Formats: sequence, structure tokens, C-alpha cells
Amino acid sequence: MAQFLARLWLLAVGLAVTPRLTQAGSPFIRLIDQEGPILEGSNVTLECLSDEDGENLTGFTFQKYSKWLHTWISLDKTSELRCWFYDVNIRHDDGRLLLTIPDVQSWHSGPYRCASSNATGNASVSNELNLQMEYLRSIHFSRANTWCGTVGGSLTVLEGEDVKLYCGADASQTPRYQWSREGDDWIVASSSLNLVKVNHEQAGTYICQAQHPTLPQLAQSKSIRLFVEKTQRAFSFESLMSLSTPMLALAVALPALLLLLLIMVLAFVIPHRRAAAAKKKAAEQDSGQRTPIYKGSLESVPSVVGDTHPLVM
Repeated sequence: MAQFLARLWLLAVGLAVTPRLTQAGSPFIRLIDQEGPILEGSNVTLECLSDEDGENLTGFTFQKYSKWLHTWISLDKTSELRCWFYDVNIRHDDGRLLLTIPDVQSWHSGPYRCASSNATGNASVSNELNLQMEYLRSIHFSRANTWCGTVGGSLTVLEGEDVKLYCGADASQTPRYQWSREGDDWIVASSSLNLVKVNHEQAGTYICQAQHPTLPQLAQSKSIRLFVEKTQRAFSFESLMSLSTPMLALAVALPALLLLLLIMVLAFVIPHRRAAAAKKKAAEQDSGQRTPIYKGSLESVPSVVGDTHPLVM
């Protein structure tokens, strides 16, 4: 009876151990040592585990989905485009399989998972962990209705112009924007600042602030200096009458003098040239002077004596 019970106990132990030797546990993935949202530049650690306690994780691997290649890439295999994620670190630490990403950036975002294969070669994958990070980067300015658009740290406009400035920032979520002016207490809660017919009183330093909608600690600000120049006034009767008496006399007399001088020059030159041309023509007709003919010329010599014999060259 004792031998029968001993054999029955060994059989039960064998049945309990056999499944663990023939089939690996299912993997799952988790994010560890992280509280709250993941911010750009922080360190992130993922862990790959099995639902079987104490299982050897040698056959487990981390994978990341590439939206450009539309496939999963094993991060611990250098032959499978591992260079795309060269800065991740995979290590086995006291029986644990860990993936560390130092200084996480936007290209690290996306789905991650664990994969394993058992003794029979059947693959098993974990749930997907979608790694998301929050960021808000530097602010840039642009101006509407201009050929370039981009604006630097200063802007010069003419008095009376309309100015519309846009403030933008690269962020994981659409930021909240607000404009203000240095030395004033007003605030415009918008990404655009519209100034109609600017004058010298509106010149100054304007500041745009961008803030993450859910994380107030993610905020950036940038200032732009606005200069307003006077426009050159066009000539008008009012501007003429505003001149002093000597300047007014000069402004009237100088154009009149130039016009009179021009008329006198034309009145002298044109008749003189006409008379000279007429005199020259009359002299030629009286003297019978003709233009000389040269060898090889196609021109003929007009006859004044009624010659009947041709000129032979």
C-alpha cells in the first residue's frame, strides 16, 4: 500500500512539471519606474516578463513597430535594422529582461511588445505598449501676406501699415498661445496678433507665450521687437504752403527758370539747324557738286550736261 501511494505521488509530480518543460509562458510588457506623463529628454525603462514565475527569459526579445516599414523590428538583433534604434539598451539583469531608452525623443514613440518562442518553435507575443511622450519646443514667428513669411527677432514696418503676426511652436499637443506687450497689462489669448494701421505709439517689444494644454510646466516664450518708420510724404499743395517764404520762392522760381531756359535753347537750336541745312542744299545745287563715285560703287553720278555716253570704269 505504501509503494502504491509513493508511485501515485511521483506520477502527480511528473504531470505537474511536464507542461512547464514543454511550453513556455506567455510574455507581457510593462513600463517601470515611471510616474506621470513621459517628458522629452527623460529616461524610460520597459520590462519583458512571463506569466510563468521563474521562467528563463533567454528566448524573449523586445520588438518595436516601424510605421515606415510597416513591420515589427527585433531590437536585440543587429541584422534587423537595429541601427534605427541604436541608442536603446537591452540587458538581462538578475533574471529580468529590461529595455532602457536614455534621453527619450519623439522618434522613440510608438508601439512596443515582447515576443518569445517555446521549445516547439511556436511564437508568442505580448500585448502592445504604446509609448507616448509630451514635449513643447521653441517658438517661431511668421507674418501674413509676405513673400518670405518667417520673421526673426525684429520687424520694421512703415507707419500706417497693417501687421499680422503668427506665433507657433512644435508640440505633442496643440499649445495655448497668448500675446502681450512689454510694459502694458493687456493680453491677447490667440496665436495671432493683428495691428491695424500701426503708428509710433505701437512700436515696442511684443511677447508670445506657448503653454502645453495639460502640462503647465511645458511652456516657452519669445519676444519680437517692432520698429515703426515714418513714410515719406508725397508732394502736395499743403506741403508746399508749409514752406518758408524764401524756400517757397525758390520752389516756384527754379522750375520756371529751367523751363524758360529749355524753351530758349530749343528756339535757338532748331531754326539754326534748319537754316544751315537749307544753305548747304542750295550751295550744292548751284555749284553742281556731286558726291564722288568710287570704283566698285553701285551709285550713279547724276548728269548735268546731258551726256549720252555711259561712264566706263
